Amino acid sequence: MTQACTIAGVLKERAHAAGADRIAIRFLEGGEWIEWTWREYWAAAEKAASCLLASGVRPGDHVLMLTPDVRPAVTALFALWTIGAVPIQIGLPFQLQNRRAFLENLEVTVRRLGSRFLLTTPRFGDAADLPSLQILLTGDLFGPAAPGDAPDPEDVRGIAFIQLTSGSTSRPRGVMVPHDRLMLHLKSMSGSLPSHSDSIAVSWLPLHHDMGLLGGLLFPFYNDFPAHMIATADFQARPAIWLETMSRFRGTIAAAPPSAYSLCVQLAPRLLNRGIDLSAWECAMVGAEPIPASLLLRFSEAFAPAGFRPNAFFPVYGLAEATVAVSFPCLLDKIHFDRVRRTALEQSSQAVPTRETESSLVFVGVGKSIPDTEIRIAGPDGASLPERHVGEVHVRSASLATGYYGEPEETAAAFRDGWLHTGDLGYLAGGTLFIAGRKKEIIIKGGQNVIPSVLEEIAGAVTGVRAVAAVGVHSPELETELVYIVAETRLELELHPEFSERVRQALMAEGVAVH
Repeated sequence: MTQACTIAGVLKERAHAAGADRIAIRFLEGGEWIEWTWREYWAAAEKAASCLLASGVRPGDHVLMLTPDVRPAVTALFALWTIGAVPIQIGLPFQLQNRRAFLENLEVTVRRLGSRFLLTTPRFGDAADLPSLQILLTGDLFGPAAPGDAPDPEDVRGIAFIQLTSGSTSRPRGVMVPHDRLMLHLKSMSGSLPSHSDSIAVSWLPLHHDMGLLGGLLFPFYNDFPAHMIATADFQARPAIWLETMSRFRGTIAAAPPSAYSLCVQLAPRLLNRGIDLSAWECAMVGAEPIPASLLLRFSEAFAPAGFRPNAFFPVYGLAEATVAVSFPCLLDKIHFDRVRRTALEQSSQAVPTRETESSLVFVGVGKSIPDTEIRIAGPDGASLPERHVGEVHVRSASLATGYYGEPEETAAAFRDGWLHTGDLGYLAGGTLFIAGRKKEIIIKGGQNVIPSVLEEIAGAVTGVRAVAAVGVHSPELETELVYIVAETRLELELHPEFSERVRQALMAEGVAVH
């Protein structure tokens, strides 16, 4: 096991140890795989670090990264860690239609996070119009080495990176993760998810997302097995590339949200015809979104002919404020499905087990707390609740983030008495954690709690639904919330009334009436 105290220190250590010429990482670029040994990995980071120092970047500087290309992004991350600067990665919208508005919002982020530098690609060279930023281009990191040696990464202390939370319901906040806590967290993850000499990782997840950064890049890095990195844009353009890569390199571990697995189910016939082989896959990590039990069953059935094992599914729970991971199941353990009475959950917030399929809900267990982490379920008064009572998930760990950058009030609200108040609702059963939804997303209809993800799973199974959201809209006249379903479809406009009725009937069949 490594003796280094920082991520960049691990890289330097591997580059100067026996086995430095083993393959550490591969990048898919233009249909070809570019591979780096540990020695080449460190050489790229060290040279880029010298270039950044020559450009004026110093230890402690906050550097925004707008780098959708994977190899430059990985190079920049390790270069910044080598010199002790703080990367803050920014994601691109799926469809960037208003470039100027995006850059204006970026200016707000710059001021809030105290950044002086933006590292980006030539595509965003017009960001030079932002007066508060010095623009650095990723191409320069691969140019001639600048004079002067990069510092020893083991001398680095302080914040390793600032992770921007999702801005879907509010402006993103900057979660601060120090170097020592990052290393402890990777150790804890590794203690709960063992790897071996034949482990192979594949990831298309964006590096600006905590699951992509830690799960896709740093977990295989820390555990010394090869990572295969695919640009998110390449996956979006051709999702089959993910499973094709798993088959070609006999991937054993990959992580993705449920929506990605759902997308692949539609591709199963075509991939099976090509002879795809998923028999080596032992950890199909799934998280970051509500996990429908039906999806795991559909994916397992669709890819059983390719050798995929149902118990390879690895449902997890985590969030950026916990660095990433909170709970893991046991590798290759049987998935824990929990069928509960819907009425008991809605009326008394209790997860009462039932064998009846009518008016019931099925939740997927997301394992138990990883080492050095505690989980409790708390009621509205903050007191711990017994098993099978739904409440807010609280997390305590020595590897939690230290708070939100420049936002002391928000930090104090989320991190209280050593516990992270996640805002997620869940319950424990037999020590296994089950997530029931977000506190702020629960719809209160006539005094009953309606869980949006449950409605979304029912409606999402209707033929023709591409995406779906359940939302509550307050009615001043009725003094309660009305339940609305918003569904996206490619069906022609004249078919929408029939389509809407099919969605409504699917919900009614489960005893759910929507407005």
